[in-house]
Amino acid sequence: MIKVINIDKFKREEKAEGPIISPQIFIGKTHAFHPQGIMSEDVFGLDGSPDRSKTSSWVDLNCEIIHPALYDIISKRIEKKIPKIISGDIICSIAADGRLTEDPDGDIDGFVKLIQNIDKIKFYEGDETRNKLIKMLYNNIKNKIFFMSQLIIIPPAYREIMIPEDIRENPEIGELNTLYRKIIIQSNQVKNVSGPLYDILSYKMQLLIRDIYEFTRIKTSKKEGMIRKLMLGKRVDFSARAVITPNPTLKIGTVGLPFKITCGIFEPHLIYGLINSPYAKGIPENFHKSVKEVLGKELDPEMLL
Repeated sequence: MIKVINIDKFKREEKAEGPIISPQIFIGKTHAFHPQGIMSEDVFGLDGSPDRSKTSSWVDLNCEIIHPALYDIISKRIEKKIPKIISGDIICSIAADGRLTEDPDGDIDGFVKLIQNIDKIKFYEGDETRNKLIKMLYNNIKNKIFFMSQLIIIPPAYREIMIPEDIRENPEIGELNTLYRKIIIQSNQVKNVSGPLYDILSYKMQLLIRDIYEFTRIKTSKKEGMIRKLMLGKRVDFSARAVITPNPTLKIGTVGLPFKITCGIFEPHLIYGLINSPYAKGIPENFHKSVKEVLGKELDPEMLL
């Protein structure tokens, strides 16, 4: 089940700096980073410093769009009328049972009206999986995180720019930085508009945020993704390979490991602890027994004395 990150909470916990307001990467024709751009040294720290791998920032979208993970679920599985409403393809009204009904004389005709009426819309229920997804959507609507108006920008160390020695050559900024720049440009365009134009630009922003969501998902999943290609594809000490599954009870930046895998990874340390540690006698006997069973090793009892 998808867990949507509360961006305001993330900014507080990660002490994010910002916002980023300029789509410019460099100052003029130089290779000096723009102080308000996506590679800013004022925001992310000096180039080459440890701060560049730890400091995040954000962009104010200047409009509200549906969280991309929720938009993906809605457009593919729950209610296909919503993408058509925000794209301007159809106009809807809310029926007596709370469901969206296509209606040329309706009043839900874009992003603004959808936002105003989202808590009144009821989704058609079905099997157990669908009902769980619907419940999750309702919870996000209730908690005011169904829509988002800011986008997190990850630290520069994970989206480096290749700067050539010859200033006349163009730097390679990468796909992610290109998407960030498009989003900043779009946010500046939508800032001073209203009415139908606001709805149109908000929908364009929705598509840009969807693109960055798809980019991230592709880069972190399957055999070509960073996790399998760059991490699990190499021989690394004290590592294991397993199926990655979500767990909404875990905090951001933490993982859970099965006991059997943990014992396999830290086998040398466990054996050393059981044999040589001065605290070995204080370890419960059932832990000794469990570790021995997992490791498949029989330790000499005399060595534990």
